[in-house]
Amino acid sequence: MKCKECNEVEIIKIEQLQHVKFQCKQGHIWFEEYVDQGGSETRPASYKMEIQDILFPSEKQLYKEILYEIDKNEKFFTSSSPKEIMNYLIEKCNHSKTDIYKLFKKINDFDKTKSK
Repeated sequence: MKCKECNEVEIIKIEQLQHVKFQCKQGHIWFEEYVDQGGSETRPASYKMEIQDILFPSEKQLYKEILYEIDKNEKFFTSSSPKEIMNYLIEKCNHSKTDIYKLFKKINDFDKTKSK
């Protein structure tokens, strides 16, 4: 799937009760209807959202890499400073500080909305 406005291929699909919301990485948003409303999207069995549901494909990959590094070196992550952790992740995951920070912010924002 591509964004209809900019042809971006990194798309998030969020299944909501009323319709399906799509958003490209450039911020364009559009909605599509479910089959029972005359659209082409199949309704999900559940509308429960997990963190992976709001991540773009590149963010999902970075998320997996970070989880792998944490699992592999848990002691480092529990005993190091935030700066040391960030430098470690930049080196091991081969992503920029900005990419990692944006992912952490997105995870934090998601956790805040889930706890309300």
